[in-house]
Amino acid sequence: MSTPTVDPKAKAAETKKRFLDVWQKLEEELVDLMKKHSMPEDATEWYRKNLNYNTPWGKLNRGISVVDTYEILQGRTLTDEEFFKASVLGWCVELLQAFFLVSDDMMDASITRRGQPCWYRVPHVGNIAINDSFMLEAAIYHLLKVHFRQEKCYAYLLELFLETTFKTEIGQLIDLITAPEEEVDLSKFSLK
Repeated sequence: MSTPTVDPKAKAAETKKRFLDVWQKLEEELVDLMKKHSMPEDATEWYRKNLNYNTPWGKLNRGISVVDTYEILQGRTLTDEEFFKASVLGWCVELLQAFFLVSDDMMDASITRRGQPCWYRVPHVGNIAINDSFMLEAAIYHLLKVHFRQEKCYAYLLELFLETTFKTEIGQLIDLITAPEEEVDLSKFSLK
């Protein structure tokens, strides 16, 4: 008896749909965290807008690849619980990317991102986007704590996100100091 073939495009579409469904739960969890800290309603709604404007609108390749990779490593279809946990990790990767992009857009004075104004250019946001990028990063560590604290891999996950952030920030520093737009110095670049 042969195993049924699965249409890769249909599977990818279903995975993306399920991945986005997990976002809805995580968004509510993060917004509820603000309410638990007795934040004013306008601050809570601001946070919701920040999360939704900056996180779930890319291609989501980074986050979905976490789910796909976990399934490949397991060698079978994931259970609902496994899919959820892999998706939480995937959304942490997407939040990390959102954190980087919001701050990078300000540093580079970018105009648009993903076909819409950069977050800091949205009316009434401006420099508040600096704190908003920090809030996106903080969301990662809250989600890791809630969903992985009891797992053996928890410390490794924390180290991975912290190390990735550090290395990305080192790269950003090099980008900012070696190639300022007003004075390009090609002698600072090497093929070595």
